[in-house]
Amino acid sequence: MLIATAALWSLAGPLIKLLKEAGVDGVAIAFYRSAIGGVVFLPLALRRLGTLRNVSILWPIGSVVAFTAMTVTFVIATTMTAAANAIILQYTSPIWVFLLAPLLLKERPGKVDGLVLLIAMAGVAIIFFGHGTADIPWLAVALASGLGFGTLIVVLRGLRRVNPVVVAAMNTLGSGLLLAIAVALWGSFDVTARQLGLLLVLGLVQFTLPYVMFSWALQYVEAHRAALILLLEPTLNPLWTYLIVAEVPPPATFIGGPLILLSVVGWILLTRRRETAAQTGHVPAEARGQG
Repeated sequence: MLIATAALWSLAGPLIKLLKEAGVDGVAIAFYRSAIGGVVFLPLALRRLGTLRNVSILWPIGSVVAFTAMTVTFVIATTMTAAANAIILQYTSPIWVFLLAPLLLKERPGKVDGLVLLIAMAGVAIIFFGHGTADIPWLAVALASGLGFGTLIVVLRGLRRVNPVVVAAMNTLGSGLLLAIAVALWGSFDVTARQLGLLLVLGLVQFTLPYVMFSWALQYVEAHRAALILLLEPTLNPLWTYLIVAEVPPPATFIGGPLILLSVVGWILLTRRRETAAQTGHVPAEARGQG
């Protein structure tokens, strides 16, 4: 189920490229994707809305803002640079978790976390400096998607007492509302039959269905194992994009990308190690002396 989830999520690259070719701009794509997901999630969340009372109002607001930023920057980056760049730079989220967790959650990362951060930054630097200057603004947008993703991870920890379906409905509907304002001001809601068909595939097959599958699978698979399996997404995304729209990832991405993904694997394994240590009462060496 998790492998199928990663495979469906990874269809974002070619679907967004096809929608761009069909004449739909990035903000409109992001709006329809979120709005379609929100319409599906809302009925599932209605009976569980009371769980929002378990947290301060600032956490839901922060979650919607982070989710919206992650979504719109990822879609725009995918329309303007190689899909491989967009998805891999979105996976720089451990960098931002490393920087934000001490500020928002009072969780202090260890020295080994710093090594993971350096590996990821090396990969980012290779991707940035290995491209022409014309691509740098869009690579920065893709990196901003990683910031949004990392911020969302931190905020979701603050929302752990809220039902996950409520969080999904809140984020998608909130994002759809914010992006609707942007589309109304700077874009257009008009779509052709072909564009609508692609948007429905993107919103239902690529986004909503795998999200439900992911939530179901997490009932049976440990979170760190699920996260490792989902690393298939940044691997399959460029592959589908190549097969469907014949886009070849730039050479620098072949070098920097694996470094970023390696850092993500390290981050997941370190997180799991800390969770195990906390359960057994053992403190890992790198975490000692940090209060």
